[in-house]
Amino acid sequence: MNPIEEMRQSYRDMIPLAGVGDQVESVKDISIPADSPARKITLRIYTPKQDTPQASLPLFLFMHGGGFISGDLDTHDVLLRGICDGAKCVVVSVDYRLAPEHPFPAGLEDVYAALLWTSGHAAELGGDRTRIVIGGDSAGGNLAASLALLARDRKGPEVQGQWLMYPTVSNRMNTESWVKLGDEHFPTRELNSVLISSYIADGTSIDDPLAAPLWADLNNLPPALVQVGGLDPLSDECRQYAQKLEKSGNETSFLFYPGHEHGFIQFYKDEENFPGAKPSFEQGLSWLREVFSRRAR
Repeated sequence: MNPIEEMRQSYRDMIPLAGVGDQVESVKDISIPADSPARKITLRIYTPKQDTPQASLPLFLFMHGGGFISGDLDTHDVLLRGICDGAKCVVVSVDYRLAPEHPFPAGLEDVYAALLWTSGHAAELGGDRTRIVIGGDSAGGNLAASLALLARDRKGPEVQGQWLMYPTVSNRMNTESWVKLGDEHFPTRELNSVLISSYIADGTSIDDPLAAPLWADLNNLPPALVQVGGLDPLSDECRQYAQKLEKSGNETSFLFYPGHEHGFIQFYKDEENFPGAKPSFEQGLSWLREVFSRRAR
């Protein structure tokens, strides 16, 4: 088995660690069309239970992690059920194309198509197109950050906020946290080099601002929450990204969790092996609810 297949299998093998998902009103997979090239994109739609039904719920568009080469709708099912129930929002999870079969910008174009579709079909989902927050973890956090840029530059649907869980935002691996942590802590420098070479095709710069949003113009972006652990090699670039967002005039919250490894929030239900993950998840939910409430008043 090659390294790509090994990572895909190992990520799926971790699904049980996420625990048992919360009960929601409904979960369904749908297929939407996209062009250039003509293709179908699968979305998983989560609808929350409500004590008092609302005419239109806020929407959360989510991009899963997995280093751009792995992860799927199932690997993040428990996390998204928790967000759906905890924030009482419709969650749309995107099964975007993976590298190396489909390198950058294929996955990003898929999530942009999903944003367009979600905004255009919000009413059918029981959602409010004026309250769309995007988010993701790790590689999915990269896609969410890049999606905010793309929506701004293409004058696409308005995004109300971006929840970025330990996003990869620079491909240079030259920060102090990479020097200190990159040999032993996930994702290691060796692994991350494989991920970058898989995602960024020959002829594309690793500094392309839509592949490494730390190097982008960050003006006029939606409010952001950036979360990262202190044992994550990505921690410095995440901090730098939050600082640059703020210096560019964007409302930004940065939450740092000493002693936490990359990927911890996804396993918030496993408090024995991931202590502190649940409070971090709940802080994210609190931020999400507050952002959603701004246009619900």
